Amino acid sequence: MKVSIYGAGNQDFYLNELRVLELFGGEPPYGGSRMAIEFAEAGHDVVLSEPHREVLSEEMWDKVEEAGVKITTDDLEAARHGEIHILYTPTIKTLEVAKKIVRHLPKDAVLLTTCTICPVVPYHHLKYELRERKDIGISAFHPAAVPGTPQHDSYIIGGKSLDGKDYLTEEQLKKCIELAESVNKKVYIIPIGAICPTANRGAALIAAIVLAGILEYYILGNTVVKIPKEMMEKDVFMALQTLASIVESSGIEGLFKVLNVELVTKSASSLYLTEDQKVLRAALERLKNVDEELLEKFKKAKINPTTLVAAQELVKELKTIIGGKAVEGSIERSMKKLFMKHSSC
Repeated sequence: MKVSIYGAGNQDFYLNELRVLELFGGEPPYGGSRMAIEFAEAGHDVVLSEPHREVLSEEMWDKVEEAGVKITTDDLEAARHGEIHILYTPTIKTLEVAKKIVRHLPKDAVLLTTCTICPVVPYHHLKYELRERKDIGISAFHPAAVPGTPQHDSYIIGGKSLDGKDYLTEEQLKKCIELAESVNKKVYIIPIGAICPTANRGAALIAAIVLAGILEYYILGNTVVKIPKEMMEKDVFMALQTLASIVESSGIEGLFKVLNVELVTKSASSLYLTEDQKVLRAALERLKNVDEELLEKFKKAKINPTTLVAAQELVKELKTIIGGKAVEGSIERSMKKLFMKHSSC
């Protein structure tokens, strides 16, 4: 299989800022260059495009070349090469490279984002180019860990979106799966929009804690308090929608200003009914010990106007009342803002 990778990975960032070697082990080079090495060693025809040679030491570049990877500084050369194109680039650079190369990709090529951006964003960013290239598939090839570390044992690939849209064909999806499996990685196929909270480090940390809390409430509601399922779902929805809306308008500091930590702690304590509620116990302990300086900082936060709505119901209402291109454009712009705000890996 012909594979093109854009971005070798900044080794100074991995080694000196993230301290990947010290904390997680493995062997540099990490990132896109390690992906290129692994694919080449598995027998694929790999081109790595990286205009900034200083991101790797010469010794690291030697490792890349010894694996059989062709190195170029020309993104268009890489664009004309591959069946599969993997963008291991920072968020804005990903959009720049995608726009630059999309018209030059071979027929039925697949354009894949990694860990800095959801594929929904480049899809809408490239909507005019894709009118001419409807054969191009777009998805994610998220490593879910730093390539080159022992933790990197899987790839997350984006399938059909939660609103039912297909961004690539079955054949293109099959190629992505085959590529991942050829380097002995486990493959997860999940809806495209769910990739960020599933795999990106910061969002996944939050999602893990939130899911644990929801699970604890669900178990408690079914076994101890006997709360109706509809009521539990309403509680979960109301809490998450409200928190998300305040963060969207006023940031994290605004969230803590709006929500009185002491009051939330008292209210949540009323449902601390069994010794098995380890998640709630840990949350109450953490919230009771927030640093006073932080609390004072939160009090100074600016609260911007925030409209609390049921987002999915609002979309249905708009489609029913307005419909057409106006609503499609509004939804598209809102989706781009949602997924562009998250970019960490």
